[in-house]
Parts: sequence; structure tokens; C-alpha cells
Amino acid sequence: MTPKSLRLRLLLAWAVFILLLLLAASVGLRLLFERSIMRRTQGELSADLRQIKRSMEIASDGTVRIVRKPTDPQFDIALGGRYWQVREANAILARSPSLKDEQLNVPALDSKDVTDRPIWFSGPERQRLFAISQDVVLSGSAGDTRRLQITTAVDAREIEEDTAKFSSDLYTSLATLAALLFAGAYAHVTIGLRQLEDLRSRLASVRQGRANQIEGVFPSEIMPLVTETNELLAAQHLALSAARQRAADLAHGLNTPLAVMNAKNRQLRRDGQGEIADEIDSQIEKMRRHVERELARARARGGSRIDHVQIDVVALLEPLISALQVLPRGQVLDWTIEMPARCAAFVDADDFNNMIGNLLENAEKFAKGRIDVTAARNGSGCQICIEDDGQGIDEAEIPRMLLRGERADTTAASGTGLGLAIVGDLVELYGGRLSLSRSALGGLRAEVLLPDRPS
Repeated sequence: MTPKSLRLRLLLAWAVFILLLLLAASVGLRLLFERSIMRRTQGELSADLRQIKRSMEIASDGTVRIVRKPTDPQFDIALGGRYWQVREANAILARSPSLKDEQLNVPALDSKDVTDRPIWFSGPERQRLFAISQDVVLSGSAGDTRRLQITTAVDAREIEEDTAKFSSDLYTSLATLAALLFAGAYAHVTIGLRQLEDLRSRLASVRQGRANQIEGVFPSEIMPLVTETNELLAAQHLALSAARQRAADLAHGLNTPLAVMNAKNRQLRRDGQGEIADEIDSQIEKMRRHVERELARARARGGSRIDHVQIDVVALLEPLISALQVLPRGQVLDWTIEMPARCAAFVDADDFNNMIGNLLENAEKFAKGRIDVTAARNGSGCQICIEDDGQGIDEAEIPRMLLRGERADTTAASGTGLGLAIVGDLVELYGGRLSLSRSALGGLRAEVLLPDRPS
């Protein structure tokens, strides 16, 4: 996937969304868990505090006793992380065994605050304690009252350790969830872009000539693009048809002026102005061949990939050769034909007949007694070779023969074909190649390579 890939952009957007979502979820869940642990711990400390409060009494000698102490074993472990103490003013009346000789330096409470509330402070061995402290008023049997402060505390590391364990499990779960969400996002993007891939495939069919328009039902978001593309293809088809029609009209329109010029030229020759007539004949011939070449290019369908499909060269070559073999000239020639069962080329059938038919007609016209025609599959298409044993063309003249308006033999009668230059133009339109050389038979060797897919 390239940086300009729509799939990559969508997947990056999904990845950013998933990461931000899971990051917010992790922070939120961690805070919720920590708050839940703190509430649970606060509830446990409050329960211990209430137990101590209910178990206190004032003895007859005025001392404060705790009849039933909290039973949590951690209160008996020295500096084990859970503590309680009862203080009156600056005197410690009772404390848990876990404090040993230490005491809880609890911040002073508001005299109006008689409910337990969570507080944080530093405890023994610099432990950070989370505690519940409450001021209570204890009444004796003699009517005397004592104001006491009861505190229960726990090492904050218990909360932190539980939170850390939860975070570890949470991150593992979120990583698994992220993988599943990203897999779902990839599937979502892939399914969503499948219609675009289908559209690309159908456009390729149009480009390769297998269809004239984009067919199929697409989502409503894509259908406007499909409709506009089909209208563009239809407009292109109409424009090409109009161009071919204008080419035909131009051919008909030029025939009359050329005929008139030929008639005037014959009159000049009868009047004894043969030198001038020859010059005019030369210019008229050049004009006619220029016009024929451009009209042939305009009528050719090689520039449009929507009017033709992949053809079987062998199936078209056989009738062309058969048609020439039955002609008087063709009957006296020795034809050698070598072709495979099938040879594919991506070219319009009419253009193929014009190109190869012209080469076959030239070979028949100039051959002395033999024509060899071979067709073979090539790595990039189909290769057709036509050779004759005629006079041929000098190697130095071959480049000139492919130039605009040139003929191989200006003394021979003009044929009905398109000319070697025009054949070269048509082959080039399809991304093929026309090669001319001297044949081993002595005449011309024309080799045409046509691709089997659009260039």
C-alpha cells in the first residue's frame, strides 16, 4: 500500500480511533477500579472502626477498655500494614499490636465532624496510610463523658498493588481487544472497498475492449461516478463515430477535386505541356497518398479500446489467404503457410484485415512464384511474417518506405492497399511493431508483432 492508498488512509484512521478509544477506556477503567478499591477499603476500615466503637466502655476506675478488639490477623503483624488506635487528646489509650511502639499521627479533626471520613497521612516507616478517623463521645456509668478519636488505617500499597494487578490484566485484555477491533476494521475497509475493486475491474474490461460501458449495480455513493463515466464513454464513442464519418465525407469531398485536377492535367499533356503535367501528377499522387494515410488513421479503431476484443489471428488469416489464392494471380503462386492452432492478438478485426490484407496484396503483386506466410505465438502477443521472392526493397530504402506518402515502386500501377507507411501507423496504434527487411527468398520480408493485451 502506497502513502496515497485509500485503504491505508482508512486503516490509519481506524487505528488512531481504536488507540484513542482504548486509551480513554484504560484510563477510565483504571480510575473506576481504583475508586472501587478505595470504597471497599474504606468500608472495611469503617467496619473495624464501628466494632472498636461498640466494644469500648469506661471502667469504674475511669479507664477506657476495649472489650472486643478487631479480629483481622493483619492487626497482629508488626508493621504489617493495617493499624488502629484510640487516642484521647495527646494520650494513646489503645492501639493495635501491628503498631508496636509507633503511633498514628492523625491530623486533628474538626470538632463538628463526628462521622468517619477518609484521610491520607504518613505512618510508621514512612508508609503512606489511607485511614478512617472519627471523634466519638463515650459516656460512663457514673455519668461522666470522654471525647475520643478512633482511627483505623491501611498501607496505601495494598490499594496500589491491587490497582497494578488490575492494570496488568486490563492492558492485556485491551491489547487483545485492539487486535480484534483492528481485524474488524480491516475487514470493514476491505468489504467497503470491494465495490471500488469491482469498479476498477469493470473499467479494465472497458479499456481492454471486453465491454462498451461499466455494467453492474453499485452502492448509491458510487453510482453517480459510474453514470458519469458511462456518459463519458458514450460521448467518446459518438465523437469517434462522428470523426470516422467526417473522414468518409472528406474522402468523398476530395475525390471530385482530384478527379478534376487529373482531367485538367490530361488536357495539359495533350497540349504538349508534358513536363508540367508530370510535375502536377507527382504532386497529385503525393496529395492522394497523404489523404489516404490520414483517412485510414481516422477510420482505424486502434485509438479506441471499446470497439474491439481479443481476436484469433489464425481465424482471420485463413480467409484472407484463401481469398487471394483463388484470384488468377494467386493461383499461379506457390503458397507456404505455417500457423499454430490459435494465436491471440488484441486488435480490431477490420483493422487487422486492412493491415495484413495490404501486406498480402503487396506480396501477391510483386512475388515471382512463391509467398511464405507464418504466424507464431510470441511472449508478448502474436507474430505474423509474410515473405515473397520478388524484387524486394533495398535495405537503404526501407526507412523511406515507412515515411509519409512514400511508395516502394513508383513505376508500378497504384494498388488499392493502404501503403506500408499506413500499415506501420495502424500497427503502432495497437502498441505493435512493423519490421521490413530483405527476405531469404529474395523479395520483401514484412514482420508484424501484435500484442495480446492493451498496451
